[in-house]
Amino acid sequence: MRLVIAWRNLLAKPVQSGLTVLIVAATIAMLALVTLLSAGTHNGLVRATEPFDLIVGAKGSPNQLVLNTVFLQDAPIGNVSHEIYEELAANPLVASAIPLAFGDNYKGYAIVGSGNGIFEHQPKVGQEEWLQLKEGRPFTQSFEAVVGAKAAQKLGLKLGDEFKSAHGFIPGGHVHDNSYHVVGILQAVNGPYDQAILVPIESIWSAHEKHEHEAEIEVTEESHEHDVTAILVKPKGYGEAMRLYQQFQGNQRAQIVFPSQVIVQLFAILGQGEHMIKTVAYIIIVMGLVIMALSVYWSALSRVRDRAILRALGASARDIFTIIVAESAFLTILGVTIGILTGHGIYSLLVRAMESKTAIVLTSAFTLDEVCIIIGGTLFGMLAGLIPAVLTYRTEVAKFL
Repeated sequence: MRLVIAWRNLLAKPVQSGLTVLIVAATIAMLALVTLLSAGTHNGLVRATEPFDLIVGAKGSPNQLVLNTVFLQDAPIGNVSHEIYEELAANPLVASAIPLAFGDNYKGYAIVGSGNGIFEHQPKVGQEEWLQLKEGRPFTQSFEAVVGAKAAQKLGLKLGDEFKSAHGFIPGGHVHDNSYHVVGILQAVNGPYDQAILVPIESIWSAHEKHEHEAEIEVTEESHEHDVTAILVKPKGYGEAMRLYQQFQGNQRAQIVFPSQVIVQLFAILGQGEHMIKTVAYIIIVMGLVIMALSVYWSALSRVRDRAILRALGASARDIFTIIVAESAFLTILGVTIGILTGHGIYSLLVRAMESKTAIVLTSAFTLDEVCIIIGGTLFGMLAGLIPAVLTYRTEVAKFL
């Protein structure tokens, strides 16, 4: 009966109750959004690097090598000799080595030349293959293509379709003569390679050798037609990875990087800016929680005359205390629920927007931080309602009648 009275009291003043719920929901939504963005970005970057134990590429910026190879962004540093790939493939420390070549696109989607072994590559021993087919088969000969899930969806490509690649990394470059034939569509990997088009690396060499006089960069490529842009290396174990890394320290022809280490360093570089953003966010959140508490307190306190009337009609002080706490609980729980749903809704919209413009796929799993937000927000709101409940419990009824 007390809960029914509390609910009816809230419905009797819809504007006041609605405003309180709105403030609580806005505060919780902001908390959830900040938490989701922080966790989603970190997890998305880490997930993208998981299939890449080690990368070998031309001397230069490790960041640029990782951006180009892992995230399919930025221009390659340059090429390395095919001999380096052959040496790695024969190295007893290496479980597998996969050559990669970049430089072409189809309507803005990166074309990745690769060895057929990429379809057998496992991020970790015992795990399923990284790239699995949803339809069709892997490429087996030149100018066959296997299309990433998102690229296939956005480009409308299906099995049997044909297309011509363009030179460079953005639409508008020179269109090559040879046509690619789509033989496979990949399952989603929730990473940058969902936007890739995989082709035999020989197709990249063949496509460029016919245009060696059209641009200086192509002349360079054609004079080294069997060069590769990067090599995806899977060591036999952690110890072997460290020994392989040491072997490359004095190598003047190429560099070797741990993509996960590059991402950690990137986080460290961005740490100061991220710390400032989090500080501002926390200040806003604290202000929001204070406003939320004041709203719940004001909502409970504004009904003091109604409680006095109930006391006069025979309700005990304990009954009134329970009703006030129940009202605060209803407002808080409703606000927290709407806030969490709103935060996830806004986050989903941001994820879609970022996926269409960047190679980072943000994760959207329910986090432990969100559980803390739900529990903490609910307890905080109910605590704010306890103050007027205690005051009403001790208040003389007569002066409000």
